[in-house]
Amino acid sequence: MSRIPHLSPADARGRTKDLLDGVQRTLGMVPNFMQVFARSEAALAGFLGLNGALHQGVLDATVRERIALAVAEGNGCQYCVSAHTALGAQAGLDPDEMVAARRGRASDARAAAAVTFALAVLENTGDVTTAELQAVRDAGFDDAEIVEIIAFVGLNVLTNLLGKAAQVDIDFPEVELLADATAAA
Repeated sequence: MSRIPHLSPADARGRTKDLLDGVQRTLGMVPNFMQVFARSEAALAGFLGLNGALHQGVLDATVRERIALAVAEGNGCQYCVSAHTALGAQAGLDPDEMVAARRGRASDARAAAAVTFALAVLENTGDVTTAELQAVRDAGFDDAEIVEIIAFVGLNVLTNLLGKAAQVDIDFPEVELLADATAAA
């Protein structure tokens, strides 16, 4: 059970209700983590604003989902791995590509460079080397795309922190973390 209770759309009022209704229209559901975000109208609005803006950016959905999967696995957020596995499938990623992203890899060289760079940003709290930055440029990413990769890392760290701190109930098909799956084998 989530350590921070969900605010159901039926119980929400005012702007919070409007925001959750928008999520319902867009996704066909209101995920539990957004119902936890809804405990703070400002946090929900901030998340939705940045998320919406970045989804209008230059990175395609498969790159965004690979980054989300890599960051969620890197941070050990089972809720986010589960959610982005479902969202990654909707974006067109096959199961093998999603596992590869969680391991920091991709079969496509350009996508692999994005995931590698995203993990360097995550693991080094942004303090990437000139060589790491050049590698993502050499893979064909321009400065706008690089800034968006960094922003997606930040956005996903935010959701990972909320998912883990609140222990949000998983409302997507549950996917075990790779470390957990390896330990159980």
